[in-house]
Amino acid sequence: MKKLTLSIALLLCAFFASAHAVWIETALKGTKNKAQDVRVFLGEYAANERDSVSNWFSNMKDVKLFVTTPAGAREEISLKADGRSLAGQFTPATEGTYTLAISHTVETIYGETKIEYYATATVVVGKESPSQLSASTLLSVVPGAEEPKGFGNVPLTIYKGKAPLADAKVEVISPDGWVKELKSGQNGVANFTPLQAGQYLVEASYNEKSEGTHHDKPYKSVVHIVTHNVNVKK
Repeated sequence: MKKLTLSIALLLCAFFASAHAVWIETALKGTKNKAQDVRVFLGEYAANERDSVSNWFSNMKDVKLFVTTPAGAREEISLKADGRSLAGQFTPATEGTYTLAISHTVETIYGETKIEYYATATVVVGKESPSQLSASTLLSVVPGAEEPKGFGNVPLTIYKGKAPLADAKVEVISPDGWVKELKSGQNGVANFTPLQAGQYLVEASYNEKSEGTHHDKPYKSVVHIVTHNVNVKK
C-alpha cells in the first residue's frame, strides 16, 4: 500500500508539473490611457485545454499578477474568476514596455516535490523601452523578438536569477498544438524556427535538488516552470 501511495504521488507530480502550466494572455500592443485586458489560464496549451477556475488544483486560484512599468514601478493587477480564466485589467499611463509577471508556489507537495510556477508577458505601448523580463521572475524566458516576422530562427534565452541557465528543458508549442522540445546551451539560448504565424507558448523548466518543508510537508526537490508567449507574424 505504501509503494502504491508513493507511485500515485509521483504520477500526480509528473501530471501537474509537466502537463499543466500557467500562462498569461494579453495583446502585445497596448494604448496609453486605455485599459488593457489580461487573462491568466491553467491547463494544457498544446491540447487547447483551459481548466475551469473552479477545478484549479491546490491553491492555484490564489495566483497574483503584477505589472512592472517602463520606469520600474511594480503594481498588482486585481484578478477575478471568469469561467476558465482569471481576468484583470491595467491602464498604461506612459509609453514604453510593460512586463506582466506571476510567481506562485503551489501549496501542496506532490511526490516530495515542490512546484514553483512562473508566467510572463510583454505589452508595448508606443515606442519600446528596455525589456525587464529577465528580472521579473526567478526563472524567465527572453525571446530575441516579441513579434518576430517571417519564419527565420528565433533565439530564446533562459535566465535563472538574471544569469543565463544552461541545460534547461524548453518546449515550444505552436498555435495548432505541435510541440518542439529543446534544451538551452551553455549560453542559456535555445533556438526554434516557426512554421506558421500565430501565438506560440514557450515553456522552460528545470529541477533543483533542494530539501526542506513547505506548510509542514517535507520535499526533496523543487521544479521550476515558466511560460511566455511569442507572437509570430508572416
